[in-house]
Amino acid sequence: MSRKRAEFIARSFRRLAAIGNHDFCPWANRYVYWLKQPIGWLVVAAAAAALTALFLEPQAWIIVGSLVAVMLMGVVWPWVAMRGASAEIKFDCRRCREGDRVQVRLVIHNRWPWPLWGLAVENGFFLEAAEVGNRPVVALARVPGWSHSEFRFEFQPDVRGVYPHVVPELATGFPFGIWRAARKILVGRELLVWPRTTPLTSIPSLGGDIADVIGMLFDRPGNEGDVIGVRPFRHGDRLRSIHWAQTARREMLIVTERQAAARRLVVVAVDVAAFANSESPRGGSRGQLEMAIRVAASIAQEFHAHHAEVRFVIGDVDLCLSPDSAGLRCLLDSLARFQFEQGAVRPPRSFGRKDLAVVLTTSQHQSEWENGAGTGRFLRLVLIETPASSNGNTASQLSRRNVWIALDADSDCSLQLRHQWERVCHDDSVA
Repeated sequence: MSRKRAEFIARSFRRLAAIGNHDFCPWANRYVYWLKQPIGWLVVAAAAAALTALFLEPQAWIIVGSLVAVMLMGVVWPWVAMRGASAEIKFDCRRCREGDRVQVRLVIHNRWPWPLWGLAVENGFFLEAAEVGNRPVVALARVPGWSHSEFRFEFQPDVRGVYPHVVPELATGFPFGIWRAARKILVGRELLVWPRTTPLTSIPSLGGDIADVIGMLFDRPGNEGDVIGVRPFRHGDRLRSIHWAQTARREMLIVTERQAAARRLVVVAVDVAAFANSESPRGGSRGQLEMAIRVAASIAQEFHAHHAEVRFVIGDVDLCLSPDSAGLRCLLDSLARFQFEQGAVRPPRSFGRKDLAVVLTTSQHQSEWENGAGTGRFLRLVLIETPASSNGNTASQLSRRNVWIALDADSDCSLQLRHQWERVCHDDSVA
């Protein structure tokens, strides 16, 4: 077979495939949808049997009656079953991280004297459920009649967020599965899933002095360093700072004052606009954005652990973290609740010229930050993109002064981040 003949046959098959997949009657989609359900075919079969009974053979009415009986039983039974059932769902913990296993308690109250079969918990646990249909998280074979039953199962969230995303439903299609009846489940306590973070070992030093980031102690009142004096107690002071010997001597509460730390503000920002239209085989734009959130949370957590003053910016979220553990918990809670909205992304913003700004973006938006961020020599970029979008320039980008790290969005970010972060911490050329 000649080459031209093979190309002609291939083009013909492509045209036939295009014709076969073309929607010639979009107005009829709402009627065709019923044929995707089992009950739709039963309705068509009953209509065909009724026409046969009217014009050809009256005995076909037996088939019509049988099909109608099956449809009635398949619709009425699930509907009646759900009228006598109620359910409540609770998570055994308030917070967890991506990939952790969580115990879930499901309590079902069956008010009917007969058992309920074929129950399933659907909606609210998987983000892709809206695209692939109702995906059950757990299925129950039988719930006894006149009972208050409790079931436990494990749930492993793959993506950060607030679970359940939507109100879950207790559904059943028993006995024939031709119709689904559902009832809303009461959520006793929601679950906050934090982004998965990578443990890092240190922080980079700028200008050869790590104090440029974490700051130095000086003799001003604060809560760190050595004791520099005492003063009377004021409302809001911590009880552990009370100087009991001076309190007993003066017969009034006396507290100690310690040195304060002069820290530079570290801004960790996620450029949501850079990931709004990017594509990745591992989840599209959302996959790259989730990777950026994990990396940003890891960097912010490490600076916070080294007592730096951290500000986190992503979309409409702008947080200044308190130095205690509550500050980090507040950040992770905010990231769990952060929702990506395609039309609500913000352009790059300006930061203080003396603030260390760590921005997660792509190479396409790199020049926007370098020209408009207003951070001078203290701007550091973390690039996240696929090899195709970077056009093979990922390695050369590392030689740029403002680029700290370049990560491949198609690979696991933990090993990449840990390896490149160690290089940044020990490479004097980034200073």
